[in-house]
Amino acid sequence: MTILTGFLGAGKTTLLNRYLQSPQGEGTAVLVNEFGAVDVDGAVLGSAQDEARLMTLPNGCVCCEVQEDLAAALIEVAVGCESSGIRHCVIETTGLAEPGSILRGMAHDPRLRSLVAVRQTLTVAAVTSIASELRRFPEAAAQIALADRILATKADIAGRDSVARAMLELATRNPLAEIEVSDGIIDIAEMFRPPEQPRSVPDDTQHKHTDGITTFAVPLPEPLDADRFRDVMSFWIMRHAERILRIKGIVRFRGEDTARLLNVVHDVAEIVPLHDAGPSALVFIGFDLPEAEIRKDIERCT
Repeated sequence: MTILTGFLGAGKTTLLNRYLQSPQGEGTAVLVNEFGAVDVDGAVLGSAQDEARLMTLPNGCVCCEVQEDLAAALIEVAVGCESSGIRHCVIETTGLAEPGSILRGMAHDPRLRSLVAVRQTLTVAAVTSIASELRRFPEAAAQIALADRILATKADIAGRDSVARAMLELATRNPLAEIEVSDGIIDIAEMFRPPEQPRSVPDDTQHKHTDGITTFAVPLPEPLDADRFRDVMSFWIMRHAERILRIKGIVRFRGEDTARLLNVVHDVAEIVPLHDAGPSALVFIGFDLPEAEIRKDIERCT
């Protein structure tokens, strides 16, 4: 499954329409979420998609009102995938959706955990307006912070300085994402492939934004005590589940040869082996996180 998100007018539906018309889009089901009662996006996509593979979730946002409808739709698609030939599902959210709630809902639903694997969260951002949106709307900030890949659109109608400022804004808010700039030409296969696992994590990240989002990195030059680290992370995740947007990084535990990739979205955590990894570090992205206290607790794990 791919979660396709982005603020209002960024170009999500245009990107998805092109993907569905490409060879890479074969075998893809689409769940379109419209905030209002009129399904405009569904009508736009209908020409590129078999009706049997296009499902709409109107009158609500998938990150809140229609969570159960979303789960039911995903289960229906997954259960019938062998007979239908569907192997991939794209959820196009409303421009006001917070994708972390979708990821949390899926992780906490035992039915979905066994049926659906999240490939990536792909966020579309218009370079002509993203700076203003990030400062005015917490939803836009969360969409950028939670992205695995960001497509910066409308670069062809923006000046070079505007594009550079937008790229800097995106990179400082989410140093973990793969960022692509579109001047009207989009590599569809590249956008919808699974993103690469990080071979290294930036350890010089430290920003505080006007909307309250904090971004900082904690280098880990020494192996960690595994039990103490899990206790510390469990404490902070439980205490600040709503304020933590993303934690991601590479960790090494004392007595183990293989590094681990840690990925946290709110209170959903995953840690998996990562071979041939780069230096160890963790990046934290969230709302008004107590940086000094978190750093101190992690340092106690070495």
